[in-house]
Amino acid sequence: MGTNALDRIRADFVKSPTARGGSFVSSVGAAVTYALLLLLLYSFVDLLVWRGEIPTYTQLSAAQKREFADEWAGRSETERSDAVARLSPAYRGKRIEARNDDELRMLPKSKSGEHLHADEWEARWQAGVYLAIRNRVDQGAADVYLPPLELERTDKAERADPDAKPQYGLLSLVVRERNRWTGPVLGRLAMWNGWTWVPEPSGSANVPYLTGLLVLAFCLAAIRGVLVNALAYLSAAVTLDAATRLRRAVYFHTYRLGSLTMQTIGTAEAAELLTRRVEEVGDAIQAQLTAAARYSLTVLFLIGLIVLVNFWLALSFLALAGLVWLIGGQVAAHFRREGRLGERQASATLSLLKESMSLFRLVKCFQMERFNQTRVERQLIESGRSNWRRLRGTAMAGPLLGSVVLLTGVALLYLAARGVLAGGFTVAGLAVMAVALVSLAVPIAALVEYAQKIRRGREAADALFEFLDRRGEATEASDAEFLPGLTTRVEFRQVTLRDPATGQPILENVTFAVPAGASIAIVGQNAAEKHALVYMIPRFLDPSAGEIRIEDKNIRWVTHESLRTQVALVMQDDLTFTDTVANNIGVGDPEHNLPHIIESAKLAHAHQFIEKLPFGYETLIGNGGYSLTTGERFRIALARALLRDPSILVIEEPVGPVDEDTLALLDDTVARVSVGRTMIFLAQRLSTLRNVDRVFLLKDGHIAASGAHSDLWKNNGNYRRLQILADATATEHPVLKDTEK
Repeated sequence: MGTNALDRIRADFVKSPTARGGSFVSSVGAAVTYALLLLLLYSFVDLLVWRGEIPTYTQLSAAQKREFADEWAGRSETERSDAVARLSPAYRGKRIEARNDDELRMLPKSKSGEHLHADEWEARWQAGVYLAIRNRVDQGAADVYLPPLELERTDKAERADPDAKPQYGLLSLVVRERNRWTGPVLGRLAMWNGWTWVPEPSGSANVPYLTGLLVLAFCLAAIRGVLVNALAYLSAAVTLDAATRLRRAVYFHTYRLGSLTMQTIGTAEAAELLTRRVEEVGDAIQAQLTAAARYSLTVLFLIGLIVLVNFWLALSFLALAGLVWLIGGQVAAHFRREGRLGERQASATLSLLKESMSLFRLVKCFQMERFNQTRVERQLIESGRSNWRRLRGTAMAGPLLGSVVLLTGVALLYLAARGVLAGGFTVAGLAVMAVALVSLAVPIAALVEYAQKIRRGREAADALFEFLDRRGEATEASDAEFLPGLTTRVEFRQVTLRDPATGQPILENVTFAVPAGASIAIVGQNAAEKHALVYMIPRFLDPSAGEIRIEDKNIRWVTHESLRTQVALVMQDDLTFTDTVANNIGVGDPEHNLPHIIESAKLAHAHQFIEKLPFGYETLIGNGGYSLTTGERFRIALARALLRDPSILVIEEPVGPVDEDTLALLDDTVARVSVGRTMIFLAQRLSTLRNVDRVFLLKDGHIAASGAHSDLWKNNGNYRRLQILADATATEHPVLKDTEK
């Protein structure tokens, strides 16, 4: 059986078996303890209704009398003799004549067909109660039932309360449930827990029984509270651990991907995966830990409890619930859809009204007041219709569903009341059923929410694995060589590169060479082409065909460390990050101490403004920190690159507005550091283009032209057009106002 992406995440990233096991146990425990609390509620309500009293024969309904007659007839002679022998002789063989035919018909008959006196049936009933308690519980509980019989033989006038009846605690329920499936269960509970029926000195067992129920309920509630809190804690621990692992995987894979891939898809995708998608997966994992077992078991327990209380009433409930879903749910869904459609239409008409309001100059100028007023009236009518549709949909959906649910509840209560009056089940059963029905709302709603979270989690997991399964940048060869310092040239030989995301060609058959110590500029309208060219030098990505050679060595076969030590990039998208200025320049390398960092900052003309920051080199910059201008950020990035003293320095000139003083400082820095160093500019400024040794024009993935700036300006129309476009968009760029070619 196949597994989905969410299952893969659970297998690969959820690594806390103890916490997962604890979450499952806590979920099951929370569901079980809630079901046990409902059973205690049943016992509590039954005690309040019956007060622990065992009904007399005369309190039995006709059906119950017939049931007992059959029960008594089915007992052996030995059982009946033993039970009767323990009763008062006053009941043995005592008979009276029936006063009328109706009373005669109500009395059960003996096997001979002779009508028996009501007192004799009372004696038989008490004997049957004695046997039921002895068989279901034990002899000790049956003996507890006997002393009240002796009390029955005393004169009522001698009692403190002539109307008082003996109170037997749980034994009352055992007797009344003796012939149902609950009888043996209750008998076992009474056998193991004598406190449920052992009387106090006053003769009543109700107070100890009630106290015991209170203690049990308190303990179960406390245990459930502990389990629910443990579930929340353990599920949170598992979820946070999995989310951290996922974010770590996304982070590292982002750096395994080639820079061109990130340039093409944008960092927004990785950021979304790292934040929203991981959060959705985390919500799904937490829902699986907290809701799957707990609420599923809770629903099963509650439905089972409802069925056990009364099967036919439970069947009626399920039928009515289906009716609610078919009628109320679907109609409410229809009105919600109407509301959403009305909202869209209302939004469209509001846009038209806004447009009509903005035409006042046109209306006045062309004297079209009546025409525009007609349009506005028509739009107002349409807006009213749309808003009525919206309001009707949103206003009627909830109340309609609530009304259907209310009517269903009333019908269910009517059926339940009929069942109680007919003796089908007890008031305690009705109370427990009502609580169970109300309690079903929470787990069902939670399971619906759980399904939604799982759906979103699977979609997020698919997106995460689609990203994580992408091919990253080439790994280092096992026999890679050390690349010595650059002394000859950097050479591109028929290099072709395809976009890793789409397969579309970015560069095709690019061939050129840069002598060591030379300075070149790369220009072109397509930023992806320019970035692709320079990102291949430090092997952030490899060409699809062709090769790049440094010191006549194919860089595929040299170590990453020896290659990237010689290359430093100052790119527009990676100027600074959120940290101190010192860490931005020194990048956390312990070999770069503060004096070295300051020296590099001075070389990049950054030291002067850094010293003016609130905490100097320890000032936090970036999000939540001190805000720097584009020029200041560029100088910090340049200081970072110069600190490494690279052989090849790639500089993408700033695109945004930069003041002339800052640009002059940058020109001075470049002039001083370019001596003996290979410089590659992604140029934006005319001054740079005029000062480099060679300019390469990229167009449609090819080197369309190369040469000095002045030659290209005279002889290449594409190059001139590119510079004219740069001039046209340079209104906020002071330096680009220099149009001298």
